[in-house]
Amino acid sequence: MNDENIKSLEVVKVAVGKIINNANQDKDFGNFKYYVNSKWEGGTLCKNQIRRAHKLLVDEPPAFGGDDLSASPVELVLAALGSCQIIMFSALAATRGIELEECEVTLKAHLNVRGLLGIKEEQKTVYPGFSNISYETKIVSSESTKILRDLVEDVEKQCPVMDMLIRPVKVEGTALINDEVLALTSKVSPLSKLLKLFRRK
Repeated sequence: MNDENIKSLEVVKVAVGKIINNANQDKDFGNFKYYVNSKWEGGTLCKNQIRRAHKLLVDEPPAFGGDDLSASPVELVLAALGSCQIIMFSALAATRGIELEECEVTLKAHLNVRGLLGIKEEQKTVYPGFSNISYETKIVSSESTKILRDLVEDVEKQCPVMDMLIRPVKVEGTALINDEVLALTSKVSPLSKLLKLFRRK
């Protein structure tokens, strides 16, 4: 492991250690709130304000009418899952003193646009979102296979984005239409139900 990676893992170790200590000392500690504001910029381009410091553009490729200025929303779901897994590998490895040389996650998914466009199929239900997600994790480390297997299993169990995808999460919303508030029906992702069943097999 190079010096830069060692230094970065030390920073992660200190930060995560503080969170663990605070959580152990205060049972009410640990509830973090997240906020994103998404604004339409014309066409399929969206600008997202994340906290105060970060702006994230989201767009679609030309095939869907966009200018391909950034990743699409569904690609960001995959990026979020892959990135979250890598961050968890980094955090858990740092707190356990595990040296990582490389960590890489490659993800693939399938989506049928008939679902998101409302094109009905007579024989089957077509959902708007992903029908499946698959991924491959590559880890290079001098640690023993058992230690790394335990690390992988714990990342699988503790990765927040993975949890949000496989566990039914209640989604609530309202729409403000010409200053009139319209309550929307609460939803639970069909994908989360599908993936939860898949993981049980």
